[in-house]
Amino acid sequence: MMTTMQRKRISRRRFLNLSALGLASAAAPVSAAPAVLKRRPPNLLFIHTDQQFNDAIAAHGCPHLKTPQMDRLAARGISFRLSYSANPVCCPARAAWFTGRPPSENGVVVNQNRPLLKTLPDLGQWFGARGYEPVYAGKWHITGRSVGQSFKVLTPGTGIGEHSDGGVARAAQQFLSHYRGDKPFFLSLGFLQPHDICYWVFAHTAPLAELPFPELAGHLPPMWENWGYDPREPETFRRGWRASDAWKQISKWPQWQWRYYRWSYYRHVEMVDAQIGLVLDALEDAGLTENTVIIFSADHGDGMGAHQLWQKMYFYEEAVRVPLILSWPGQVLENVQDTRHLVSGLDVAPTLCDFAGIELPPLCRGRSLRPLAEGKTAEWREYLVSEVAVTGRMVRTPEWKFITYRGDSTDQLFDMRRDPGELHNLAPDGRHADVIADLRKRLADWESHLQPAPGALSRDVK
Repeated sequence: MMTTMQRKRISRRRFLNLSALGLASAAAPVSAAPAVLKRRPPNLLFIHTDQQFNDAIAAHGCPHLKTPQMDRLAARGISFRLSYSANPVCCPARAAWFTGRPPSENGVVVNQNRPLLKTLPDLGQWFGARGYEPVYAGKWHITGRSVGQSFKVLTPGTGIGEHSDGGVARAAQQFLSHYRGDKPFFLSLGFLQPHDICYWVFAHTAPLAELPFPELAGHLPPMWENWGYDPREPETFRRGWRASDAWKQISKWPQWQWRYYRWSYYRHVEMVDAQIGLVLDALEDAGLTENTVIIFSADHGDGMGAHQLWQKMYFYEEAVRVPLILSWPGQVLENVQDTRHLVSGLDVAPTLCDFAGIELPPLCRGRSLRPLAEGKTAEWREYLVSEVAVTGRMVRTPEWKFITYRGDSTDQLFDMRRDPGELHNLAPDGRHADVIADLRKRLADWESHLQPAPGALSRDVK
């Protein structure tokens, strides 16, 4: 029988072919498969989950879940650990991905009633007009534009999230296994999980008297250091979260219920990990791995109980920091975790365009990650900006995080190297006025170059 070591020396596709021929049991080592003829430009595969925190991957150091497929991508690529959502809300984050423009410019500043500007091309339209076959399956969720306007759609529907992740994975399997196109493809896959942890919270909002499944008691993650929070938060945030009826109930949870919540969240991540594996297997079985650039990311994270919060729509790390892994075997760095460079969801569009060898969409605000992924020295940004709704802004440097809401008298400043859990707001004490002034200047400089969409800065946004 072929040994495990011998199996590891050959690709999954090669092993399956040998098995079909009855050769997989050969005792002698199998010679390497012929090199796959690389086409130029490469195929592009954008895999995205919904509501996944950057650290919720085993390869990123989390001991409380198993994500062999995400780990597989990380092993064959570079993981950007300082990767941030352009806006930690579904529609705005996705509109930023597919236009390369922040929500205040593309018009999608909230989830409802703010459509994408008709004049802005999205990546499906952009790549489709430049020699690619744009294909989509799963969650789209960009208000004001049907996914069918821009992509060949494998999973019909509104694209809000009614597709099961299993259905998305199998649609991708079928596309990849039958792909015989003369053109390279741009395949975008919108997986829903771990988003449905929202419904878990809705079902468990009231404090529970006891753990529903006592056998889990010894398997719940421990309490985390940043379960608490500094009460000196912006009034805008406190009115939206700490004053809500849901938070008034959830804040009374016993500690084991908080742990149960995080345990459940990790199970949702594991569900989508399995589906991603089906796609990666299909890509390899079709012989397309060596000529396909893969980007894996998430639109935003989830509170997971840190600061006694859940869901998204704010700038604490758990909600705004998201995974971003770039993989192209043999072409980019492998098994590398980049903890130095600040990366934004706005970088997805220019990165894909760079690998495809096509020009950027108009006024694209991000930067291509390609030089970093290839291990090249590149001049990089010193800070990035993320938005929430109309008034909320975050400025992140390697050392600091500054959070401000227009018209709010309270700001937040965190020393991210000494206080990564964001437990001590340094803004109110006045000792870091020079730091705050510098970060305000950076924010003003960033916004001075933007071209806000009509009505995007109107305070009547709900």
